Amino acid sequence: MTAVTLTDAARDWLAGQGGEVTLRLSTRHGCCGGQAAVPVAEPGAPRNADGYTVREIDGVRVFVADDLGAGPYRIDGEGLFRWRRLVVEGEMGQSQN
Repeated sequence: MTAVTLTDAARDWLAGQGGEVTLRLSTRHGCCGGQAAVPVAEPGAPRNADGYTVREIDGVRVFVADDLGAGPYRIDGEGLFRWRRLVVEGEMGQSQN
């Protein structure tokens, strides 16, 4: 099972955003043609929950993509007012060649 924790800041912010978060890999492209899968957290549920495992963590429904590694992953909130965003600390995914 993928290890996921939420900081107090992330949990409190997500409570005001519907109480759901999606944790998945996002492919990032390098300047010289390389790629890496970076973990990202987005408020809300995914459009299609196929390929996700749903867990309740500290009162927040967390949709964890099945292709994430074992972790651990830590979701935190940063920024001020309307410029708040979620950040993820954790392992990178495999290269998407």
